[in-house]
Amino acid sequence: MLQSNRLKVIFCVLTFLLFSSSLHASGDTLYFVGNIKVSKQVTYTYDLRFTINAANQVTGYSLTDARGPNETKTKIFGSFDSSTKILSYEEKGILRSKVDLQKSGEYLCFVKASLKLKKSKLIETLSGKFTGVQPGKTEPCADGEIKLINSAKAKGILDWIDRNQPKQNEPKEETKPRQPAPTDIIKVADSKGKELLFTGAYIKFTIWDNGVVDGDRISLMINNKYILQNYTLDSTVKIIETTLANNDVDTIRVIALNEGSLPPNTAMIRIESKTELYPIEVRAKLNEVREIYLRKKKQQ
Repeated sequence: MLQSNRLKVIFCVLTFLLFSSSLHASGDTLYFVGNIKVSKQVTYTYDLRFTINAANQVTGYSLTDARGPNETKTKIFGSFDSSTKILSYEEKGILRSKVDLQKSGEYLCFVKASLKLKKSKLIETLSGKFTGVQPGKTEPCADGEIKLINSAKAKGILDWIDRNQPKQNEPKEETKPRQPAPTDIIKVADSKGKELLFTGAYIKFTIWDNGVVDGDRISLMINNKYILQNYTLDSTVKIIETTLANNDVDTIRVIALNEGSLPPNTAMIRIESKTELYPIEVRAKLNEVREIYLRKKKQQ
């Protein structure tokens, strides 16, 4: 339930948005974020940053799978119809990409989309269908839908509410911040494994496929005992909580049972104690084992 003064804040924001003019003045830089769903199967994050000039021409870029293994930044060109509120654009020319197209054997498939701009009570959205266009080809290489929101406007609402919410009404933080909180993902991709410092006996695993969901299967062991067997990874997280033995070092083993449709087998495993958090990406070929060693911190 919201506090009464917070309701007043939200009401004021709502009133302002309902009677404010559109952001789409000539020369404005607009930033929409959301996702792109390809053939109703695979979903990636998808961002658009663009400007509209006086002739309603659109220029900017798209960013697909931001911070993911397929992150790609591409130029976009198009137009905006102010009467129908339709944004039409095409991707043309890659600015940068994490995907090595020559090495992976993949091909360019550029988005061609017509998205409808809608202004709801609090935010602006862009949504619609797209087709994939391969340079030099006539047949589409993909299709699907795009759903985005105006991130600047949404962020502005939240920032405005936070600034106007009295500090004394903020709930107190009861849990201590997790340390360390690494910004870089720990890579475990060979037989050498990885040793990490760990506190206490409580351990929590959060397991998922952070890339393209392609049917990777794994088993997970602690000290030669299975805690997960023949599990198929997807974008939904699997959480396992358990207690470690009273060992100086506990050994976590991740076994690759296949390589999915996009080798190698890739699993994202977040390991947490009550004081540490380690995001780990495990890569392995068929039947390979990757090891993570949790060394107990000594009591001071």
